[in-house]
Amino acid sequence: MPGLILQSGPSWLPSPDQLGLVVARYNEPLDPWAEVASNTYLYAKSNITQDSDNVSHDSFRLYEQLPNEGREGQTYCHHIYNQYDSLEPIVIFSQANPFDMIGPETNTTQQMVQKALEPPEPEEDPVTIYNYDLLHDLAQWSKINWSSPDESYWITPSQLKTLTYAPYDMATFWKITFGVEHPAAVRVLHGAIFAVRREAILQHPKELYKNCLDQYADAGQGAVNPEMGFFMERIWLALWGSKFWLSDSSTAERVS
Repeated sequence: MPGLILQSGPSWLPSPDQLGLVVARYNEPLDPWAEVASNTYLYAKSNITQDSDNVSHDSFRLYEQLPNEGREGQTYCHHIYNQYDSLEPIVIFSQANPFDMIGPETNTTQQMVQKALEPPEPEEDPVTIYNYDLLHDLAQWSKINWSSPDESYWITPSQLKTLTYAPYDMATFWKITFGVEHPAAVRVLHGAIFAVRREAILQHPKELYKNCLDQYADAGQGAVNPEMGFFMERIWLALWGSKFWLSDSSTAERVS
């Protein structure tokens, strides 16, 4: 077993009651998260034992094994539902290897934390965006042809091969989640890596997040790579603020 890294918090890291990090892991190295471990809820979706990791699992605020299903969206909902009454004022949500996506604007966990602590830009408040190139306006509500070359930005060839299709389209998923018809378009953050203020999460009742979790099971989406995971990726900003519900689809990148 490699020598374990037991990291004490650096001076730039707030106390755990002020900032939480939620990390969805498959088999990525834990090294980037070592210095923020005291603030981090690490949800592991593969059976990597402590013997194979050089960062102590016990150093994390929580290290929990979850089934490998649902993509990061199910992990985020699991955390929100189970920690609803004890959420920190600022929460960072991330995949375990975020920097290929949010770089070069954001390249370290220290930068993620420091940006999260700054007031959000008014256009995105209450959300902190780590890479503005990942923002897109979509009006894609009917059945998505994931095999189309136009979708290669959103889904990789390996993901496409293992995709478990949902029994409904994005419009129906929106109605199930929000209880209302969808807007003309919606602003989407590709990759679903962001920080958000607690009040934005708590504006919705706890049952909304339970409903999202239940949909994975009820719709046969309890799979490694469910289509509902891609739907969830597209509604996070809309959950956090109505400013991301767009009344005009004329400038949307995808319309269907």
